[in-house]
Amino acid sequence: MEGTLRINDPLSADWVTGILLLVFVLLAYTNVASPKKWRLLWGSMFTLRLGKQVLREDVDPQDRTLIGLIVAAMVLLALFAYQVAVVSGVPSSGLLLFGRSLLFVVIALIAQVLLLNLVGVLFRSDGGLMEYLYTMLLITIVLGVVLLPVVMLVAYRPGLRFALLPLGGAVVALSVLYRWFRAVLIGVGEGVPLRHVFLYLCTAEIVPVAIAIHSATH
Repeated sequence: MEGTLRINDPLSADWVTGILLLVFVLLAYTNVASPKKWRLLWGSMFTLRLGKQVLREDVDPQDRTLIGLIVAAMVLLALFAYQVAVVSGVPSSGLLLFGRSLLFVVIALIAQVLLLNLVGVLFRSDGGLMEYLYTMLLITIVLGVVLLPVVMLVAYRPGLRFALLPLGGAVVALSVLYRWFRAVLIGVGEGVPLRHVFLYLCTAEIVPVAIAIHSATH
């Protein structure tokens, strides 16, 4: 029957439930250990510039709760990518395909971090790069949290999949556009010429995203 969850449904396998439970554990740990992180996350979405106090006191790359939230976000993004791939008819499925999706997400995030640090070293100037780096991480975390209900409903409510997956894709696209908008504001605010900001976005973010979309759809 259409809309009925099948026993062998690759989107609701036991390992998917295990991964979602892991995500909930990470979120619960943050809620207990550092509840103020939620105020930081939502505040960072509606504040166009992160204040110096936030960068100095609230965003610590070695903070376990922040690391846990980043891990949860990467897992959720990978799981969403896995769901899109399966529904789109990719031949393989299961943990192997999810593992590839997770590897892609991790490599993409690490590459962004390394690239931002490399740009700072080459130009011997911060120019708002660290603020943008932390902004990117915080937006990624919020994106993962927002995608959580989408991922869960796609996994366990088959009848909603063809409506929710495009919605999730739109949320991902909007978050990327918003991140680029914030990059322009940060760069201009730090006195970086607008052409340099657009050059960075085109070479380091827009072109790679376009290539990745083209590769995934052809």
